[in-house]
Amino acid sequence: MYYRCELLVGGNVHDVTNDLVNWDDVEMSFKRNDYDGVVRSFSTKFEFSGGAYSLLLREYQSNYLKSSATIVFYVRNNSWLLNEKFRCALDYSTFTYTDISCEINAVDNSLASLIKAKKGTQYEYLVSELKEAEPLYYDRLEMSSNIEWVMTGTHEEKDGKSYYYNIYDFGAVSIGNQFFTVPLYMKNTEIAVKDVVEVQDVGLENLGGQAITSHCIFKNISDHGVYINIKAKFKLHLEPLTITTTTTCYIKMFYFYNENKGQGWIPIANSTPLHGGEYKEKVPISFGENIIEINSEKFLIYGNGGYIVLAVYGQGKVKIFQEEKSSSEETLAINFMEQDAPVDINVIKPTVLLNRLLKSINGGNEGVTGEISIPAGDAYKGVKNAMIAPAESIRGIPNAKIYTSYTKFANWMSSVFGFVPVIGENKVTFVHRDVLFQDKLVKDLKDDTVDLNYNVSSSMIYSRLKVGYDKQDYDSVNGRDEFHFTNEYTTGITLTENAKELISPYRADAYGIEFLAAKRGEDTTDNDSDSDIFFVGAALEGGKYKLVRSGYTISGVISPSTMFNAMYSQRYMIEANARYLAAFAEQLSFTSSDGNSDVEINGVRETNDIALGNRLFTVGELSVETGDQGTPSDLSGYIRIEKNGNVYKGFVKSVSYNHGKAKPVKYSLIVKSVE
Repeated sequence: MYYRCELLVGGNVHDVTNDLVNWDDVEMSFKRNDYDGVVRSFSTKFEFSGGAYSLLLREYQSNYLKSSATIVFYVRNNSWLLNEKFRCALDYSTFTYTDISCEINAVDNSLASLIKAKKGTQYEYLVSELKEAEPLYYDRLEMSSNIEWVMTGTHEEKDGKSYYYNIYDFGAVSIGNQFFTVPLYMKNTEIAVKDVVEVQDVGLENLGGQAITSHCIFKNISDHGVYINIKAKFKLHLEPLTITTTTTCYIKMFYFYNENKGQGWIPIANSTPLHGGEYKEKVPISFGENIIEINSEKFLIYGNGGYIVLAVYGQGKVKIFQEEKSSSEETLAINFMEQDAPVDINVIKPTVLLNRLLKSINGGNEGVTGEISIPAGDAYKGVKNAMIAPAESIRGIPNAKIYTSYTKFANWMSSVFGFVPVIGENKVTFVHRDVLFQDKLVKDLKDDTVDLNYNVSSSMIYSRLKVGYDKQDYDSVNGRDEFHFTNEYTTGITLTENAKELISPYRADAYGIEFLAAKRGEDTTDNDSDSDIFFVGAALEGGKYKLVRSGYTISGVISPSTMFNAMYSQRYMIEANARYLAAFAEQLSFTSSDGNSDVEINGVRETNDIALGNRLFTVGELSVETGDQGTPSDLSGYIRIEKNGNVYKGFVKSVSYNHGKAKPVKYSLIVKSVE
């Protein structure tokens, strides 16, 4: 006989070939889902009579819900030897019987079936169980901080106008021996780094003959110097209040090296004709309107206590005021760029996470492994250097966990790197999609086919492409600099409104990592991002993982020297999937971005159009039937068919065999070309 069917019941093997009633329905197939690897499937319902019926019924009556049986199916080869095609357990929860026959479904316990059933299940793991021995040395992003002050004072109405004023009583002492602070109130303030500077509001205070720390507006508390930019513009009016008042008092911005060293002054420009806009140590405030300007760039404030005070001095008693309508627009602003202190972050290798997910899918049992097969060459630098950083790990939360599913992991691998799974009997191997669609002949059906049908797969035609990462909302203006969000492109196709999405479920935004790291040590309160997963490009160096920045020149961001993850930009995601995307587009034209669209990496703007090059396959699909029962040993190459003067080359989408009856083999092919 050409085929053989066996039942394994109670540790014994039984030939039940003649007892399988529905041989015609027993079909084995090879199928490719989502343009990745090919997996095996088969009919899941079997009908038995005769001895097989008795065996299965007796097993149920004896063991009830603990019943167990396995079906094994064989086909003879050309040497008349039996080759096992598949085996699977039978599911007694589906067992039904009459007085002459029974029906029971198969439990496909193959790895492909297990993954299909559990791929969407989210698991949580302790990071400590999966982390690398070496942490990531996160050296931080350089962040922009900005502080703005407005002058404050007593409100009054005069001559139909509103004013804020302050009274300064210098007395009759010599000019320069009595200093008063200028009252300043902070607004629109963001300090993006910790433990570097302190800032505060300042009221009207008599400083005597010198400025002192308690009344400074800005203080450097770090152990290193901070370069700041200072910009201000005020319109001030001066009115004498005593006969001893001098015609002029002075406004001066002091800086002090630290608590124990000397002081200096920050240049101030006066835009009145008298001074021609030149920078002055001190600026006079004369009777009437005075325009006070400060514009100093990269001014060094020394560490360990260097601070700034804005003060006025003169003689007698004066009133200095400004109009209310302009007071909110007239500000003193200090801006600086700084990095927070580096931190160590526990990270996980992708293969380690993959294997842990597969173990969970396998019911917590060993025996199923995962691998990421990375070819040599710089084209795969991104996936080679990828390290996973869970949000809770970045925050430094005790007993940090990672939350993910197999689906999220697979979508990340596919969208960012173009790697898709090949599922074997007990192993999952992620390979680049190009490996599964190779330009090589694996079977030639010639013209031995019937019922040829060609159709265009509308599901593979897209007018738009959305690629990148979900947009994040940050509580910082620095976040506007982030470019790892979603870019959108048009394909030039007008046949459909469908949009193709390559959106990674894992995050690569550098600022997202920075903002989480900034929360270390604050508390353990839940954060909106705590369940998120980040990844970075890093390489082991000196006993720790270090961010990979070499090889990538970045512009269009606040701090090009400290920005990272350039290798995971949207353009690189497209390049990783270029031949796949080329199935429906020759070129992608940029239309919009959710993030910073001014970024340029290695001299190429992220907003440039992208030519996709050679396609892996077309949007055409071909179905045929053939009497050729031979199964290709390698399904990574193409099937060749000659018909009506055309030569078709196509990759297996599915192929179905019925070994119990002489039926044609049914092929469904993803068309590579028609010649």
